Order: sequence, then C-alpha cells, then structure tokens
Amino acid sequence: MAGADLCLAYERNAASHILTLIRTPKGIHIIDRPPTQTRHSWTRLDTGMLAAVVLGAALIRLVSLGRPTELVFDEIFYARDACWYVVGTESVCGISDLASRSHPPLGKWLIGAGIATFGYDPFGWRVAVAIAGTLSVGLVYLLAWQLLRGHVAGRGATVAATAASGLLATDFLHLVQSRVAMLDAFIALFVIGAVAFIVLDRDRVRQRSDVPWWWRLSLGRPWRLLAGVCLGAATATKWSGAYVAPAVIGLVIAWEIVERRRHAPGVGWRGAFSEAFRREAVPTIVLLGVVPLAVYIASYTGRMPGVVLAPPWEVGSVWRGIWDHQGAMLDFHTTLGGDHPYQSPSWSWSLLRRPVAYWFSDEGATYREILAVGNPVFWWPGLIALVVLGITWWRAAWASHRPEPVILAAAAATYLPWLVLSGDRSQTFLWYFLPTVPFLALALGSLAAVVWERTVGRVAVVTYGLLITASFAFYVPILTALPLEPGGWRLRMLFSDCERPGAPTQTLPDDSSSQGVPPDGWCWI
Repeated sequence: MAGADLCLAYERNAASHILTLIRTPKGIHIIDRPPTQTRHSWTRLDTGMLAAVVLGAALIRLVSLGRPTELVFDEIFYARDACWYVVGTESVCGISDLASRSHPPLGKWLIGAGIATFGYDPFGWRVAVAIAGTLSVGLVYLLAWQLLRGHVAGRGATVAATAASGLLATDFLHLVQSRVAMLDAFIALFVIGAVAFIVLDRDRVRQRSDVPWWWRLSLGRPWRLLAGVCLGAATATKWSGAYVAPAVIGLVIAWEIVERRRHAPGVGWRGAFSEAFRREAVPTIVLLGVVPLAVYIASYTGRMPGVVLAPPWEVGSVWRGIWDHQGAMLDFHTTLGGDHPYQSPSWSWSLLRRPVAYWFSDEGATYREILAVGNPVFWWPGLIALVVLGITWWRAAWASHRPEPVILAAAAATYLPWLVLSGDRSQTFLWYFLPTVPFLALALGSLAAVVWERTVGRVAVVTYGLLITASFAFYVPILTALPLEPGGWRLRMLFSDCERPGAPTQTLPDDSSSQGVPPDGWCWI
C-alpha cells in the first residue's frame, strides 16, 4: 500500500460523489472529485417538458396582461419613466421629467422596449416584464437539469427540472411581479442567469482543439462571460441585484481550486490556491469584474447628458454625472424614512406576514385585487428543503461539485444581505424576496428528484404537485384582478390581524396611500 500514486476510491452512494484518498510521502490527502455517475444527456422528454412549462408560464403571464387598464402601484414611476426614455413627450407619458431616480436605468430601458414596440398602454409597459418572468422559468429548468444530471438516477434530473420550473411558474409572487411594470422580475432573471452560467462554466469542456474567435474573445470562458453580463445587468437594474455576486465569485474560486487539486493530487490547499490564482485570476477579474462594470456603465447610454471625452472628475462630463447619480441613489436608500402601510421587516418575508396590495377595486358587488404574496404551500416547505439540503451537503463531506452548495449559496446571497443592510430602514417590502424564490424551487426540485426513485416518493411528489396546482387555482383571482364575491375574497385572506397602532384597523386593502404605519400582527388585507 505504498507509493505516491496509490489511490483508494471511496464512494458514498447517498452523497453521489467521489472522495479519493491519495497516499503521498506527506500523508493522505482527500480530493473532492466530480461525480462519476453517468451524466444523462438531454432527451426529447426534456425538450417536451421544457416547452410545456415555458408555454404554461407564458400563458398565465400574458393572457389579459392589460388588466387593470391603469397604472398599478410603482408603475407610476417605472412605466412613466420608461415612456420618457423612449418617447420623451409630456403629452404621451404624462410627465415632464423623470418620476424617480432611485435606481440605475436598465430596468426602465427594458420596460421601454415594450413601450417602443407595442405603444404606451398597459400591455406595452408590462410585456417586457412578462417575457422576463417566462424566461426565468425556462432558465430554472435548465439550471436544475444541469445541477442534477450527474447526481440522481434515471429521469431524476428531468423530474427536478420540471418540479423546480413548475413551482416558479405558478408561484404567486413571481406571477404578480411578471404582470406589473416593476423591476424585480428582471433582477430574478439575471440572478438565475448568472448562477446557471457559472454552473455551465464549471462543467465546460476544458480542452478543445478547435478554438473559434468568440472563444478567444471570452478568454476561453464564454459561459463565465455571460455570467458577468448577467451580474452587470442585475446590478444595473437595482443595486440589490449585486447581492448574488459573492456567491457567484465564491463558487467559481472554490471550483477552480478543487480542479487544480484534482490535476495535482499531492498539492496542498495553499498550492492549489496559488495555481488557481495564476491560471484564473485574469479571466475571473475581467469576466466577473470588468464586464459587469462595463454593462452597468453602458446602461446609462442615452440617459446621462454631458461630454464623453472629458476627465471623469470634471463637472459636465458624462462620467461625473454617472458618479453623482450613484451618490444620489446612495443618499436616497440610506436616508429613506417614514412608514408605509405595507412595509414589513426582512425576517418576516418568507413567513408571509405582510403581503402588499398593489391594486384593489370594490366597485359594484365584486372585489378585484392584485396582491403581492407568496404561496405558503410552496415557500414554507421550500425553507425546510434548504435546511435538508444543508444537512445533505454536510453528510456529503461538503463536496464542491454537488447541487447543494450552488442552491444554498445563491439563496443565502440573495436574502441574508437584507437582514444586515436594511438596518434601521423601515420601508422594506416582501417583493424584495423575489430573487430568492427560484432557489426555494430548486431546493424542492432537488428533493423531488431524490425521492422519485421509490414508488412512495413518486406518490408524494405527484400529491404535492396537485396541492400546488389547487392552491394556485384558488388564489389566482387575487393575483390577476379577477372578480370575486366579498365572501370569496375574505376566504383567501389567510391572516387578518390588521389592527394598527394609532390608525384605523384595515378591513379592506388601501392601494391609494403610501403613508401610515403597518399593522402589528399578521395581516394580508
């Protein structure tokens, strides 16, 4: 049993990964290797399931997209500003200057693309958001399939991808945010894209004989280049889109270090880090640092007057204007005070303590509402699934090439900063949780793939799917402004502890006021 090249392979079946014990003169080293289980190829079934779930997502997002016919909630800022971007006339847009400067321009440019194509009407200002929501569902399918394809048996990757994308397609909050002209559906799309592309970069063909021009242009990392574009686009939509960056960069660094150790088993962690730094520092800094910055700055094209060929510190230069706007946005977000009737602390978002009424009408004998709320049948099991994934990853000896670190890192990166950075700011809202929701879906999809191997597991997955479908059918009227009798509307208000200190107790939603304290209790009204 002596010799530097002696390898003992130890496979944990439940963990679906390989740990290789390398005996060297310096001792035994444990090397985390990618799984050796068969990596299933894409099939016609995957094509069919992807097409079906994307088509379903598109239908529920695009049908009657023009209802309501007036501006809804924060559309008064983003739709009108987008109109000003692409039309620029007060007679059409109803404003003579921007209504809000609290975020970078990209999201408004995307909304403006729909207005430029279809006109300044409800469908025109919402269609880009609906497309982003639909694409997010498709990306989650591809990400789930890529993550699970080498870690589960049979059709497990297809099961995981279908379950995860189906959960996102029917999620209450994701549907609502995909049908109103706000910015958060774009953030979710770009965040999913950044994570999906670094996973594809990890699994890329590292050696190839044919090197096309676009391969060289991307420094040999085309998927990492796309991840950098997505990071820049997410940040150029809202600063909170950058929260996922530490997870993306951290995963890339970890995978590259493991890759170096795989090729040189006797090298310690310090040597592997040095080798990874030597090989990957330039492409990582350029593609995940410079490229996002370039995308962010490019989003200001056409929106920042001034001289381009001027020193960046000179007043009147484009670059000074962009810099000053960053300071103005920072001041806005750090000094925003007062209360909003629908605000809620970040710790309570996943618990659905205080949804947000975007629009409400009680004309005639029926109620119509658009309520930004999550599905408790999805979100609460999703939180448990994240905990289960953490335990599974621990039992797998923290192996790096598994699905768990990707899902857990992305979920933590998109949510935990809100617990820290929101500080004393009172006006935070449940819809800020949207970029985390796809990773709840991926967590549940991963568990579905594991239990699918047994008959009882398949029964459980199908039963849960039917429960999700029933909950969606029950709640869809208050997500899409369909008419309801008052009794039917109240039946859907899961929590109604709506007493407010120093203010009237809410009995019906109020979408007309942005001032006032929220209820102390758990209130969906």
